[in-house]
Amino acid sequence: MQIGRSLTSITALATLLMAAAPMAAAQTGRPWVDPPAETGTAPAQAPKPLNEAPASPPPQATTPAPASATPPTQSAQPQAPAVPQPAPTVAQPLKDRDADKRSARASVAKDFAIDYLESWSASNDVALEATAAFYAPRILFHGREVSMQRLFNEKRRFVRRWPERDYRPRQDAIGSTCNPPGEICTVHAVFDFTASHPKRRRVSQGTGALQLIVHFIGDKPVIVAEHSTLLGQERKGNLALEGASHD
Repeated sequence: MQIGRSLTSITALATLLMAAAPMAAAQTGRPWVDPPAETGTAPAQAPKPLNEAPASPPPQATTPAPASATPPTQSAQPQAPAVPQPAPTVAQPLKDRDADKRSARASVAKDFAIDYLESWSASNDVALEATAAFYAPRILFHGREVSMQRLFNEKRRFVRRWPERDYRPRQDAIGSTCNPPGEICTVHAVFDFTASHPKRRRVSQGTGALQLIVHFIGDKPVIVAEHSTLLGQERKGNLALEGASHD
């Protein structure tokens, strides 16, 4: 009986082992998960099956943070808003405000001197009448300060001595410079002249140099100083250069 039982038990045990063998073989193919450690940390996740699609990464923000944004800190103090600074200016050379004025006045003074010389080619009455238009009330005339009336008398004696005159300024020999404010200009001119007295048969001709100091009263130029010099002369009779009178 016991032997039979033993055989029976042995037979039953073998049968049970043979039945459990496929189940054991099936369990050997599953991944093993370690039990959690004693420290209480979460167990590592088992690897995903190979046929499972990888999870897509979380979407990232498309709006960039402002360049000036900085992460707040606990120790940071509130700052005042930045004050915009003016753009740097490039230094420009200072322009002489009177440069244009001087240039314009120099041109006017030059034309004025030409008109003055040409006026002495006119008749006696016209030349004398222009005296008041060309000169200031007082003039430094050949180194002497004279009044308008005295200057007029000297001019009248001159035109009587030389009733026919021809004054030709050389356009390429006239220059004018003005002081910084452009109020006073100096004109230098070279001119050719011919003066004659037909009744006395006297003729004088040559070349002279003229210097005029022109003062602008407002926009009107007037002569305040005059000086002339002979550069060359051919004559029969007295000196014919305007401004030198010999009674």
